[in-house]
Parts: sequence; C-alpha cells; structure tokens
Amino acid sequence: MHQVIGLKTKKLYFEGDAIACRRFINDSQQPAMINNRKSGKVLKFGFEEALRII
Repeated sequence: MHQVIGLKTKKLYFEGDAIACRRFINDSQQPAMINNRKSGKVLKFGFEEALRII
C-alpha cells in the first residue's frame, strides 16, 4: 500500500498501489494562473505543494 502525501503539510491525499498513486497525481492536477510580465498570464499546472509517494 502506497500513500501520496504533501511534503510541507504532511497531509495525506491518496492511498493505493503505486500505479494508482501516479494516476491520482496526473489526473488531479489543478490549473493555476500565474502572472508573467512579458506575456501577460500563463497557465501552470500542479498542486500547491510538492507531493511524495511513500
């Protein structure tokens, strides 16, 4: 059994086998708007914190 946890908050996001954990991370990415001076707004994908599979 593997777990997906946040590195900063130690929050548990998901439990399952290794393949399911990777699928959760890839499927659950949330778009966030980042301001860029040169090109206006840029769309960036990812979580608010780094995740780790253990």
